[in-house]
Amino acid sequence: MKIKIALLTLLQRQLLPVTLPALPLGCLYVLFAREPLDCRNPWLALFVLVHSIALAWGLGRSRSRSFAFVYTRGFSRDLLWTHKMLSTVLAILCVWLPMALIVWTPLRSTVQDKIFVSPYFPLFAIKEASVPLVWLAFYAILLPVFHYVWIRRAQPTLGGDGAALLAIGLVIVAATLLSFPWHPSWFKVLIAVASTVMSVTALVGGFLLHRQLEIQR
Repeated sequence: MKIKIALLTLLQRQLLPVTLPALPLGCLYVLFAREPLDCRNPWLALFVLVHSIALAWGLGRSRSRSFAFVYTRGFSRDLLWTHKMLSTVLAILCVWLPMALIVWTPLRSTVQDKIFVSPYFPLFAIKEASVPLVWLAFYAILLPVFHYVWIRRAQPTLGGDGAALLAIGLVIVAATLLSFPWHPSWFKVLIAVASTVMSVTALVGGFLLHRQLEIQR
């Protein structure tokens, strides 16, 4: 399927109100957070959650004029879905990659060591290297579900409230798991498998459901 640059650009413009504040907020926190970063950091988990919701909302406002405009330009439903998912990935990378580079390059370690004289750095820089990959995994789990929610809610006859409850349940379960500092290895594997199955199911389900999306103007 050929990529339509004009369509992709239009979708990215819809996400600018999300990307522009998220980029400096995320980078500044990662750069100046005094404690070593780990996968259970509540502020970064909240950041990924809010950012994911905002991205899904930015592309899924089914009653907005911009939404109706895009869907009445003669593009196929499959093409629109593909470009919305690609636009989501690009929007994530615009925020996630600079944050990851702050961790992966000596920038964060230098600021913490030289400016804040932190006793954790530069020793903890190596331990923090895997943390950006955890953020990316959170995005991969949350966004397919959130995208499925707006696609489902755009079709009132299909019970959109149930899809919203699915997203709320996911957030509650994730918050509960992150609240506990330790899990056995087998449980981590189980959570990873269950999360992957749920993410792929939501992605495929959203794709199939998107083919029947009704536009309300």
